[in-house]
Amino acid sequence: MDLFISFMEKKFIPVATKISNNRYLKAISSGSMSLLGIIMLGAIFSVLTSITWAPYQEFLQSTGLLTIINYVPNVTTNLIGLYMSFSIAYHGAKIFGIENNAFNTGIVSLVSFVLLSPITVNDQVMPAANMFDGTYFGAKAVISAIFVSLIVIQVMKFFMKKNITIKMPEGVPPMVSNSFTSLIPAVVIVVFFGLMKFGFEATTYKTLNDFIYTIIQTPLQSLVGSFPAFLLLIIIAQLLWFFGIHGSQTVLPILLPVWLGYMAENSAAVAAGTGVVHTINFGLWDLACIGGCGATIGLVIVMFFKSKSKRYKAFGKLALPCGIFSINEPVIFGMPLMLNVMTLIPFILCPVVVSLIGYVLIELHIIAPYIGILGTGSLPPFIHGMVNGSISAGIYELFAVVISTLIWYPFFKIIDKQAYEEEMALEETKTND
Repeated sequence: MDLFISFMEKKFIPVATKISNNRYLKAISSGSMSLLGIIMLGAIFSVLTSITWAPYQEFLQSTGLLTIINYVPNVTTNLIGLYMSFSIAYHGAKIFGIENNAFNTGIVSLVSFVLLSPITVNDQVMPAANMFDGTYFGAKAVISAIFVSLIVIQVMKFFMKKNITIKMPEGVPPMVSNSFTSLIPAVVIVVFFGLMKFGFEATTYKTLNDFIYTIIQTPLQSLVGSFPAFLLLIIIAQLLWFFGIHGSQTVLPILLPVWLGYMAENSAAVAAGTGVVHTINFGLWDLACIGGCGATIGLVIVMFFKSKSKRYKAFGKLALPCGIFSINEPVIFGMPLMLNVMTLIPFILCPVVVSLIGYVLIELHIIAPYIGILGTGSLPPFIHGMVNGSISAGIYELFAVVISTLIWYPFFKIIDKQAYEEEMALEETKTND
């Protein structure tokens, strides 16, 4: 293990660090990490609704607590794209040298992002009401938020550097002055995105977001039947997540119609005593995503027990309870794993290895196959296998947790060491001052 870590530090880390220091990636990373508080808040309340024990769920529903608890994820993690459209532009403005206009850059980016989202007009009420579809503000909209933010930063930077702005007299408060300074580029930006929205509405895609997902999903529709195709879809989903595109929402709609049929047939076959007939199903996908996409349950376990840096010690205490219920938005967007070259290898490798070993054991009749029940992905390991009709699969899930931990361990130790050294250097600087 030490030899592997040493090799990674000498060969991989310098290249990964150089890529990570790219200003565009730093803007995205900084913008994502700054939203960790919102992400964790939503994740904590999501955990409260993920416990599928029937008496507990009945209690939540009968008391109205379920409705109250759901308020929080609905306005936090379910609107993460909306918040990122501001946050990335705000931090990116500082990184690209227009820090005096960082707030206005963030606001213009937010306005542009909302502008691109579809609006439904209800003419039946007086006055007419405008309504937004929340799905265009959530995790599925992250790639659109990144796209909008980076464009807004560059346009704002161009106008600021060329000094094409409205000048206010001396004595005008800075906040007022900055607002007028940003007015000309803001007009150009919203006109640009307005034209873009108008153009997409004239197509069958209707929105930028739907265009992105349609062109990605269409080539994937033929990859449904075999296990090699299943692995390929897992890898594609992970790569999409890495680039900020919701991999699960891209891939699963392709599989959903087929796997729903499999679920019905498997349930009927098990009830008839003939056993599962389709082994590639929702259960196997949940196994690949144990702890969340990227099989990150091992990551949060290592972070919880083995962190040396204060940053990851604190983060691990919050992330582990969420990871047990396969809620890993905190590590995807808060750590972040998105666009993090340092963690790309385990992020792709771990779900492939976990599902490959599981599938081989199923084919060898060492563990029983999953029924593939939709909606059980948030159940903790072992319980998930039990609910899907197999004690042996539940036992394997516990081994899968160990496998995930072993794969994530060396990679996390590298980034934890970097964070620890940064903290020590900062403390030394403070001491010298």
